[in-house]
Order: sequence, then structure tokens, then C-alpha cells
Amino acid sequence: MNKDHQKSLDTCCQNLYKQETKYFDIVKKIKDTTPKIKNYKTNKSKKIDHAFDNILSFHEEAREVVQQKIKYATEGLDTIKILIKEYVQKELITELPKWEGSGNPPPLCGKIPPQNNYLASNGDIVAASIPDENTGSSIILCHVKTYSKKNQEYKLVDFFEDLNKGASYYTLPKEDVIPLPRTLSKKHLSQTEFSKDEKVLAVYPETTTFYPAIVLESPGSRSKKGTSTFYYSLRFVNDFVEQIEVYARFVIPIQN
Repeated sequence: MNKDHQKSLDTCCQNLYKQETKYFDIVKKIKDTTPKIKNYKTNKSKKIDHAFDNILSFHEEAREVVQQKIKYATEGLDTIKILIKEYVQKELITELPKWEGSGNPPPLCGKIPPQNNYLASNGDIVAASIPDENTGSSIILCHVKTYSKKNQEYKLVDFFEDLNKGASYYTLPKEDVIPLPRTLSKKHLSQTEFSKDEKVLAVYPETTTFYPAIVLESPGSRSKKGTSTFYYSLRFVNDFVEQIEVYARFVIPIQN
């Protein structure tokens, strides 16, 4: 995403958030004020009943208008979030370099693990195990911001949230940061690809979250049929969709 697009989306999101907050404040003030008006009305002369009825009617109309605007603002934010996620997916599906050599594949070529002294660099996209209130932890795509050699910890931000200002950061030990493939084998070597029926973690389409899946076909098997060369055919666990294609960059070993 270029800087102009990101700036435009940031501004749009910020304006909608401000608008939504403003309308909620107005609704609260109307809600707080209406009982006071009703109470005042019951204790005063009937001569001013008509005036207070008009005020109450105005409050009701204002409340309905404001709630409608809240609905529009919320729908606008939801739409923007969906569009951003779709854009993220397109940005992520960047062709990885293809390794064409012979002999032992290099580290992080497909499913080949990293070197023992591996450290992610600032700006790298990685899989990170973050705390989750519902499941205990979730593995999501993150951007690496910094690494502390002293504490052996990474500072990361959710890849999706990184498109918006004010994103929350995670500080995680290096054991909770999982590198993604850097290259793919052009020859589809067996040692670089997960096999049929092997359990893996993969990014579910239109999300930035990894979920357990079963390999139905490897990229090598698919290439023999003339289909998408560097995509796995997967079945996600507990998913009603029987078969989903996922780019090999976002398929990693199951974590213990």
C-alpha cells in the first residue's frame, strides 16, 4: 500500500471514529436530559406543557437521527476494515523468489526450518503467537518493529492494525515468533513441501490469522495437473469448506 493510500485510509478511519464517538455522546446527553425534562414538566403549570412536549418530541427525533448516523458510521468502518483486509491479502501475495539450485535447500525454503541463530529483521512479516482471551493464544501475521538482544524479545504489531495509527504493540519472547518462508523450490523438492495428510498451520483467506489445516495436495502435486504452482490445497479443521487454496508462503509447521 503506497503512502497516499495509507494516509487517506488513516484519515477516513479517524474521522469515522470521531463521528461515531460524537454521536454516542449526543445520545447519552439526550438520554440524561429527557428524564429531567419530564420531571420538570410534571411539577410546573400546564401552561408550559405544550412547550415541554415540543422539547421532548425534538429529543426523540434527534435521538433517532443520531442513532441512524451511528449506524452509518459503524457500517462505514466495517466496510473500510473489510476493504483494508482484502488489500492486505493482495499485498501479501507477492511472489517469493524461487530457489533453483541442487543439493540441500537453504533455510526457510518452503518448510525448511531457519538456522539456529535466526533473528527476524525490522519490517519482516512473521507469524506470532499472541495472547487471546478466548483461546489462550492465537497465531497471527505481524510486522517486526524491533528486537531487544538484552531481553531476547521482539516488539511487533498486528499486520492489519499496522495500517492504522494507534495500533497496539506486542512484546514477545523470540520463541513465540515464527518465521515465514523466504524462498520456494522451483523444482518442488519433497523436503521443501508438506505432504498429503500432513497437519499444518495456514492463514485463512481474507484474514491474517493462522488456523490448523490438513494438506490435501502439495504445490508439487498440483503443478503436475497444471494448476496453481505454488499453492497448497487445504482443508481447514472444523471448517465447512471442503477445499481452500493457500499460497505456500503462509503455510507453516504445526506448533507444539
